[in-house]
Amino acid sequence: MSTQNHGPSETTERDGGPAPAQDSHVIAAPAGSAYHRLARTERYRWWQPLVATLVAGAGWWLSMFPLGFILGGVAALAGVELGGPQDLLFTDPLWNDAALLLMLALMLPMVLLAARQVQRRPAGSLSSVTGRVRWRWLLVCLGVAVAAAVLLVVLTATLTLMFGAGVDGSASDAWVGWPTFLASAAVFVLLVPLQAAAEEYVFRGWIPQVFGCYLRTPWVGSIVGALLFALAHGLGTPWGFADLILFSLVLSFLVIRTGGLEAAVAYHVGTNLVLMLLAATIAGGVADHRTAADGSWQLLVAGAVALALYAWVVLHLSRRLHIARTAPAPVPLPASRVSDSPAC
Repeated sequence: MSTQNHGPSETTERDGGPAPAQDSHVIAAPAGSAYHRLARTERYRWWQPLVATLVAGAGWWLSMFPLGFILGGVAALAGVELGGPQDLLFTDPLWNDAALLLMLALMLPMVLLAARQVQRRPAGSLSSVTGRVRWRWLLVCLGVAVAAAVLLVVLTATLTLMFGAGVDGSASDAWVGWPTFLASAAVFVLLVPLQAAAEEYVFRGWIPQVFGCYLRTPWVGSIVGALLFALAHGLGTPWGFADLILFSLVLSFLVIRTGGLEAAVAYHVGTNLVLMLLAATIAGGVADHRTAADGSWQLLVAGAVALALYAWVVLHLSRRLHIARTAPAPVPLPASRVSDSPAC
């Protein structure tokens, strides 16, 4: 497939607008830059990606303290007890899940702030080559992702019934009841998109763009991001580790081919949400602390099929919708705003 650099006029119609107007305080990457090279701007210095990474990491770590204080206060008002050694924070598994999802979601504002304040580039350059989230494209991908997630569940269940469970589970098959399910669903629908997006912005966005400051190939950063993503989920089964690596590399491929994180975020949100809502329907499902790292070979095979079909559909739609793969030329600031801007 040939790489097309769509001009501003086509981008306006198909991708939700041209690149944002150039702010005097930040510098966008040159027109024609690939997604993984968006952090290498005219203001780039060799130390910026390293310092920005440290700032983002430190900011995320420090944000845990106010988050813990707020959650502890709200839990005390709600009568939820703090957890013991086997719990993350609380004895209630739904509160534990909410706390973990919020902790992960806080990575998102930290990398956006580091991009703008340390690297002096548009925060939206982490989203796509257009400098913003392409919302129409994200919604299109999300529809495909939900269908792929349903296929993933059906294939996994079919293989498990045919060949037996690959990993013993602790949850029963008893219906949990509407009040409990709706409470879990509300938490997951609200927080899972934030958690999944944050992980994509870090592992498929930030890390490849850090390596893209030094290397022209996107694959070194993508492979490093995939390894860190798999390790961040813990060491479970070999099948689970392979599944996470495959998941990461296919989504990285889609980021490269579509010029943004939308397709990756959509698949991550769709699969996480469907699987977590499914777990919330059975007694003990929310309390099951296994992660994707503990997956079976059935899940790996089903995931490979679902990912392949998802990638094929997304690539077909990206060509049909003319989704930009490289950065368009930024729109210059109006003369009045240029004259009012302070000197850099």
